[in-house]
Amino acid sequence: MYRLEREEFVKTPYVTLWSTLGFQAGFLNAFGFLACGRYISHVTGVGTQMGMAMAESRPWFALELLGFPFFFILGAFSSGVVTSARIERGLKPHYHRITLLLPAVLLGLLIAGWAGSFGPFGEDLMQPRDFVLLYLLSFVCGMQNGCFATLTKGQIRTTHLTGISTDIGTDLARLWFGKLKGEELALTRRTNFSRIATFASFAVGSIVSVHMSQSLGFGALVIPLGTSLVTAFVVRMISHALDLRMRGVQASNPADHDPRIQLA
Repeated sequence: MYRLEREEFVKTPYVTLWSTLGFQAGFLNAFGFLACGRYISHVTGVGTQMGMAMAESRPWFALELLGFPFFFILGAFSSGVVTSARIERGLKPHYHRITLLLPAVLLGLLIAGWAGSFGPFGEDLMQPRDFVLLYLLSFVCGMQNGCFATLTKGQIRTTHLTGISTDIGTDLARLWFGKLKGEELALTRRTNFSRIATFASFAVGSIVSVHMSQSLGFGALVIPLGTSLVTAFVVRMISHALDLRMRGVQASNPADHDPRIQLA
C-alpha cells in the first residue's frame, strides 16, 4: 500500500515527475563529464573502463573507477534503508527523507564548487578532489534511482537509459504483436509513454547542462538543486496521500490490511 500501482504512476502528474527526474539525472551526468571528464550514472561504461584499465596494467586507476559503482550502490543502499527495508519490516517508508537529502547534498556540492574546493571547472580527472565530486554525484544518482524504483515497484528508473530502452522495446513488441486489449492495452501505452518521456527528458537535461555548465561552471548545479527541491515537495504530498489511503484501508477493512504495517 505504500507503493504506487501501475494504474497510478502512468497518470500525467506522475509522468511529469518521472520526466523531471530524468532531466535532473541527465543534467548531472553531463555535468560530471564536463567538470572532470567522466559520466557518473553510466555504471556499465565504468565497468568497461575498469576492465580496460586492468588490461593496460593500471590497477590503481581501475580501483579509483570502482568508486563510481560503489557510491551509486551506496546511494541506493541509503535509500533502501529508509524505504524498501522498512516496508519489509512492516513500517512506513520514508521517501521524503531521501528527497530532502538529495538537495542537501547538491547544495553542499554547489557551495564547495563556488569556494574552489574542487579546483577549476573542467580539469582532467587527476586530483582526489575530482573523484570526491564525481563519487558524490554518483551517490546522488543512486539515492534517486533507489527511491523511485521502490516507490513504483521497480517500474520507473530515472538515472540511466539502458533499462528504459529495453522496456520500451519489449513493450512495443507487446503492443504491436501481443494482441493486447482493453485496460491492459491502455496501460501498456501509458507506461511506454512515460518511459519515452523520461528518455527524452534525460537528453534534454544533458543539453541544458552543456549550455549552463559552459557559462556558470559549478554554479550550474543550481538547476538540479531547484528540480530536487520541487521533487521533495511533490514526494511529500505523495507520501501524505499514501498515508491517507492506508488509514482509509485500515478503517474500512481492518481484517484485510497487512497487520504488520505501522504508520509510525
